Amino acid sequence: MPEIITAATLLLSLAICIRLLTYRPHAGARHRPAAAWLAWALIVATGGQALALVLFGTGSAAAGVTGRMCQLALLAVLAIVIYRARGNAARLLPEN
Repeated sequence: MPEIITAATLLLSLAICIRLLTYRPHAGARHRPAAAWLAWALIVATGGQALALVLFGTGSAAAGVTGRMCQLALLAVLAIVIYRARGNAARLLPEN
């Protein structure tokens, strides 16, 4: 079971990172610095997590299955939200 959780965590992290990296704003879209920083932080976090899983495996044994399950659930929700927003991090923030 831990191998399945790790593989799913890796795939969801990569999916989020790649979707954010490939986002193309529509013509006339305005730049929102807060959204840009949010997208950058999500790219760094998910890309770093994917890279750490590839390079170091599951990491610390102290994390345990429960921690990975919570992390997997969080990534699943985040992946759904980002894909519903079509990679537009600005849609994750309230309108000004």
